[in-house]
Amino acid sequence: MTNVYAWPPVGALGHEWTRVDPVDVSRSLITGADYRSAAQRSRRMATLVVSGIDNTEAGAGYMESLKRLLAGRHAVRLYSKPVNWGGRGDNALRNKAPLTWEDSEGSVTWEDSEGSVTWEYRPLTVTATGTDSLGFATVTISGGPANYLIARPGEFLTIYSDPAQTAEIVTAAQTDGTGAATIRVFGSLANAIGAAVSIGTSDTGVFLPVGPYPRAVRPSAGDWSYTWNFRELFEDEVDGSFVEIDPW
Repeated sequence: MTNVYAWPPVGALGHEWTRVDPVDVSRSLITGADYRSAAQRSRRMATLVVSGIDNTEAGAGYMESLKRLLAGRHAVRLYSKPVNWGGRGDNALRNKAPLTWEDSEGSVTWEDSEGSVTWEYRPLTVTATGTDSLGFATVTISGGPANYLIARPGEFLTIYSDPAQTAEIVTAAQTDGTGAATIRVFGSLANAIGAAVSIGTSDTGVFLPVGPYPRAVRPSAGDWSYTWNFRELFEDEVDGSFVEIDPW
């Protein structure tokens, strides 16, 4: 059994989320040609640089707690952050957003037998999936703003099918005059037509720290930081199963 701890409630001064595909290289003694083949499964790598202060004024403390919890053998669940520079202030046009309700007396809340109910507005819908002439998987969406840069390379989109599917975007996509666009993605998508879709979401995975855990000396003044390097861990690589724990 491997515990998978949630990431503590701290932000990042810097971050990386990438994928590596290890290869074996051999060379022909006769022709000198190189031959390359996959050596291991494709795997994601991540780096997070965390402020010792953070806006919680407890960044260093969370890092020390995380080290104690991981104990050299457990893992952490991480979520990707935007890869492109700058934030997208238009995510309400591309992503799900909470709906609020009001009547003549003010706001209205919804509840069922399990507690509060949250309504969401999801403006984009999948109208088609396929494969283009270059062999890339595609997803066609509708409901976006007209003639608009709806997707950027390296972003992720999530389709709320059953189960939900998240895919990385290959290249930029712009909507036409009706608000529709065809987006090229890595991987294939199934049972997606008619489902809601959000663009600018996060990828997620389970990771183990690479190398020694980070150490950081607190200065007498100013901020300091911890740098974590992570390597993706798959459930079939552990004895037993993943147990997700959020102690924060």
